[in-house]
Amino acid sequence: MTNGKPEQFKMLVNLIDEAAKGKKIALNTKPIREVIKLIQEDQYIDTVILSMEYSGTVNGDPFAFKKEYSFAYDEAEYALESLLIANNRLQMDYERLKEAGIVVKGEFFTIQDSFLGLPGDASLKRPALRLQDFIQLMRAGGPVSVKVTLKCPDMMVKQVDGEKKGFGHMAAFEFTTGESKTTIEKLYKIGCYDDTAEAQAETREVANRRLARDCERLRNAGMNVDELAF
Repeated sequence: MTNGKPEQFKMLVNLIDEAAKGKKIALNTKPIREVIKLIQEDQYIDTVILSMEYSGTVNGDPFAFKKEYSFAYDEAEYALESLLIANNRLQMDYERLKEAGIVVKGEFFTIQDSFLGLPGDASLKRPALRLQDFIQLMRAGGPVSVKVTLKCPDMMVKQVDGEKKGFGHMAAFEFTTGESKTTIEKLYKIGCYDDTAEAQAETREVANRRLARDCERLRNAGMNVDELAF
């Protein structure tokens, strides 16, 4: 700290003003995720605050401050909306900094940052993500891509005459949002190995129809999905 000057640098506009004066700005960014209890309707509700920690130097003088961008309740819909809002606001700030000639790495918040239930949180719940959540995110303008992997794992199937060795037609949807990856597994149909060939073919046909419907939903939202079948 030099003559208390770093205390002046508590907002991005301060850095932009200093850059306009010809000062050399070195800037680092670090996404911060904090869980707090928010009082709403006389009840404490766990919320996630998405903030960015800005640190660096102005002509060699160090600075550090934090800016909050959004918060989310413990529901998938709110968490996805919070993520979009935070990253949109962050993108605008990055553009302001770049226009001022300040080099910024450009880190963004990930989809996991938005949800409660991560280690150390007060809430132990994990959000039950669905395909629809990523369809909603894609339609709202978020960068989403998907890779679909088909599986047929063995399983024990309970029937009236006892347990039988069977199999499941399952798909793993790996969604990528920025640097974040989230996998959702969906079971489409269960069959037994001692079923007739005709029955197994019918099981596979039903699974394929259900899978095709989901893949079409993803395509309609703008995602690239290969033609797949079990």
